[in-house]
Amino acid sequence: MEIIPLGGVGEFGMNCSAVRLGESIILVDAGMTFPRSDQGSGLGVNVVVPDIEFLHQHRDQLLGIFLTHGHEDHIGAISYIIDEIPLPIYGSRLALGLVENRLRERKLKAELHPIQARQRLQAGPFTIEPIFVTHSFPESFAFAIETAAGRILWTGDFKFDLSPIDGRTSDMHRLAALGEEGVLALFSDSTNSSVPGLCPSEYTVWEPMRNLFRKTTGKIVVSCFSSSIHRMQVVLNLAREFGRRVMLAGRSLTSTLHKASDLGYLKVPDGVLVHSVKDLPPDQAVILASGSQGEPMSAMSRLAVNEFKGVQIAEGDLVILSARMIPGNEKRISRLVDHFYRRGARVIEPVGTGVHASGHGFREDLKLMMSLIRPRYFIPIHGDFRQLKEHALLAGQHGMDPEDILIIENGDVLRLEPDGAQVVDQVHVGRRFIDEGYTGEVHEMVLRDRRFLSEDGFLAVVLRMDRFEGSLIGDPELISRGFVLMEDAEDLMEAARQEVVKIIDETPAEELGDEELFGEILRKRLKKFLRKATGKRPMILPVTLEI
Repeated sequence: MEIIPLGGVGEFGMNCSAVRLGESIILVDAGMTFPRSDQGSGLGVNVVVPDIEFLHQHRDQLLGIFLTHGHEDHIGAISYIIDEIPLPIYGSRLALGLVENRLRERKLKAELHPIQARQRLQAGPFTIEPIFVTHSFPESFAFAIETAAGRILWTGDFKFDLSPIDGRTSDMHRLAALGEEGVLALFSDSTNSSVPGLCPSEYTVWEPMRNLFRKTTGKIVVSCFSSSIHRMQVVLNLAREFGRRVMLAGRSLTSTLHKASDLGYLKVPDGVLVHSVKDLPPDQAVILASGSQGEPMSAMSRLAVNEFKGVQIAEGDLVILSARMIPGNEKRISRLVDHFYRRGARVIEPVGTGVHASGHGFREDLKLMMSLIRPRYFIPIHGDFRQLKEHALLAGQHGMDPEDILIIENGDVLRLEPDGAQVVDQVHVGRRFIDEGYTGEVHEMVLRDRRFLSEDGFLAVVLRMDRFEGSLIGDPELISRGFVLMEDAEDLMEAARQEVVKIIDETPAEELGDEELFGEILRKRLKKFLRKATGKRPMILPVTLEI
């Protein structure tokens, strides 16, 4: 049996791994991640998914995709690969419901198979058993994958929450039974491998949030990940308790909440949801918003500068960031917080305030999983290399032989046998950069030489700005590559210059001062102008020179 991680091992997000036996392959998860600033976030890249060259090479051997749960870093790549490699998809009703939403957005269909905990599934030579584990997503699974070569346990994302919001705890009885029966290898979530103790229950968020609701007389803005179903339930119930109404802000969050409600995973109190809060007294308004990572043009970024559906953040309002900070997003979140403070709001951040509980087990949770499973081999997954290393060291401290602990990374081919485990090969892995506006892939090489030129090209907009007054100095300079020949389109270029000047004149000084936010505003409006004028959608690349 061979395990080949294509994403998510040695990094956060983009979780996708292949399990191969002979000529048969199954995939565990197919996730995405959001680009960092060095991965094209300012160059039109919206989504990053695993490169699927390996899957194309072995497409006749693929039997299906098995989903541990419905977070975007585990399901988000499906809608970008399923049209190229049609495969049956297996997961909980909620995870498949969210997959179905994403497929519908891209006018795609797939063969979806709902599964339940302890249901034994057969896929070629693989017998797969989902095992319920608690996480920040309802109905999350670990997978026991059994073959003639042995059994492995893939934990997915987990913690041992003894008082979960939905009252359903991890199936420790079945995990212990598998340990008794024998497990060749344990592949375990490493996200919080350096954090001591047991992970707090999701229920611990209630009281800190309740105290904030009780003390606040202004509007309350709560931001969480769009798939944080349990956190949404807490906010909805507290809104009902304190006589407030909730407006949803953010397309993905709204879609997820309604899907979870339709499937019975979330209970929306009668009369709590409203389409708008702008006519409500401040002490009756709650806004549940996506964009906790400060993504440009997200609901939270627009709320922070009073550009969201007429909602005005004001003195006395409270903003609760109820989501962890993903590494690499520190600057964005800092700017987001600063914008809210400029409006007069108070901001509660997740660290040390109790308004966020991780969905990933701490060191004692990880040790408990090891004790229940008692594997022959131990392989840490899901985390940066330092998290993998910390988890490997923890396994050694827990009594495992160092020779039976293996650290692998994306692309490694780990061969497992009863009498040995080793990395025997490497396969090509990489990233595919997606521009959702263009609905196509922007290859990794684009970040160096813009292969996107072969489609609609790009238009660089060079602005010389007064660093003290924030005003434009001279005319904008436009540079076209692969879009139009500038000598043959002088009228278009002049009209585009005038549009840029207009955009600058209409943008508040505070937003002009936030280079990343203004870049997104300029990109969005100028792209719309050029599409109307030419029918093309070139990449817009703002370059600001402060003088």
